Amino acid sequence: MRDIKFVDILKVKDEIKEKVRQWRNKDDIRKYMLNQHIITKAEHLSWIESLRNRNDWKFWVVFFDKIPIGSVYLQNINFKNLTSEWGFYIGEDDFKGKGLGKCILFKLLEFYFEVMRFEVLFTKVVSNNIVALNIYKKFKFKVINNFLDNQRKIILLKFSKKDWFKQKEKLKNECLYSNKQ
Repeated sequence: MRDIKFVDILKVKDEIKEKVRQWRNKDDIRKYMLNQHIITKAEHLSWIESLRNRNDWKFWVVFFDKIPIGSVYLQNINFKNLTSEWGFYIGEDDFKGKGLGKCILFKLLEFYFEVMRFEVLFTKVVSNNIVALNIYKKFKFKVINNFLDNQRKIILLKFSKKDWFKQKEKLKNECLYSNKQ
């Protein structure tokens, strides 16, 4: 059975760590990142190493049918307020446009609200990232603010634990995948 699995970037092979950097530097991904500069190998390896000592970040490689296809992460994790921001990207072109983004978001929300037991998830989206905005609209994320960052309009959205339990069954039906860890 097909499944989506998140694997901690600290536990994947070096070539997959490098693949993550290459995905992140692709023009079609980088243009939607808040930080758009090209990441060097040294910066990437230093950042990965820093994750060993941080509890405000979690970064996973997304595998689909055992194939690494992208990344998903939590940042600015606040254990006191039980909040965080999230982001993701699908780096393998053959896996884009197949509805996997919805499945990745579903799996992340399930983990975030039911395993981590957090309360609110935030995300920042560049206003011209229509694909991401459509996913968030479908999941009923709420727009809470708009602001400019480097001349680009950024939309801040939130999704609560209450929203999750209200939407979960409906969203589950749109994304049928194996839930193995």
